[in-house]
Amino acid sequence: MSDTVRIVIRGTNWLGDSVITIPAVRALRALFPGSPITMLAPENLAGLWEHEGSVDRVLPVPRPTRLRDARALLAALRRDRYDLGVLFPNSFSSALLFFLGGVRARLGYATDGRSLLLTSRVPPPRAGGHQVQRYLALVRTLGPVEADTRPVLRVPESLLAWADALLHGSGIAPGRTIVGLNAGSTYGEAKCWPPERFAALARMLRDRCGVAIVAVGGPRERARAESVCAPLGPDALNAAGETTVMQCAALAGRCAAFVSNDTGPMHLAAAVGTPVVAVIGPTDPGATGPLGEHVIVRRETACAPCLKRRCPTDHRCMTAITAEDVFAAVKKLLPPAS
Repeated sequence: MSDTVRIVIRGTNWLGDSVITIPAVRALRALFPGSPITMLAPENLAGLWEHEGSVDRVLPVPRPTRLRDARALLAALRRDRYDLGVLFPNSFSSALLFFLGGVRARLGYATDGRSLLLTSRVPPPRAGGHQVQRYLALVRTLGPVEADTRPVLRVPESLLAWADALLHGSGIAPGRTIVGLNAGSTYGEAKCWPPERFAALARMLRDRCGVAIVAVGGPRERARAESVCAPLGPDALNAAGETTVMQCAALAGRCAAFVSNDTGPMHLAAAVGTPVVAVIGPTDPGATGPLGEHVIVRRETACAPCLKRRCPTDHRCMTAITAEDVFAAVKKLLPPAS
């Protein structure tokens, strides 16, 4: 295949998965350095790809209920006459979109009954290994390419300046050590370490190490974050539900360490180079853990990893982890002055 083909990528729908695909997108760019590449991504993730830099154009994918926007997207695909479409999601609907949009060659894993919609059907890889390898393996079917498996995201200075202004405006003095916390998870409650444990950890970090706390997350996680931040008064900032993805990345970039459940902001913090403490229970850290400097805090239980959204029993994989356990892990990552 020529290296000047028109390429469109269907990006994943979740923040963490999108961050994990960065190495694969960069590998695709290396294989086709002269080709225009368009990324189709959910509207809330468009900013991530606009700043990441490997694609030339980002088209937002509308919600399924917005039929008019979906028709406009199909019309745009047909008009632009893409030669190659790369499907990172495993869904039938993503393959149908490229089929109806007239994308000539459609590459994806043969899952979800969509093989007839693909022109290049790749057998799903065997279980095991990190998800980043799954996305890279799909791109490597197009040609051999060297790729760094660690996602890296550079935050513009303008956004770092915005983060500094927000922190200072909330009363966090310049130069103070900051620890980021992400107490929620969009995937499900089973991934969440109890909020009262996060609150206890935040108090420990403030009282024993003198650090300030910044909580991030989505709009639905704001109340949970507030229960962590409110007891600390001016020593904590609750930014959950108040930032774009790249603003969240900028705040994480100003943290000395970042504590999170296994969810999107965990991968975002790792990608901007912040050391991560990941509190993991029902998921497999070998498959979805952070890529970068990190410490995994986990308690082995017979039922984990179950990958369930809600625990059907007593959530022992997470409740067995104490605030002292996580505090000890954070201390390993903080600068000595803390």
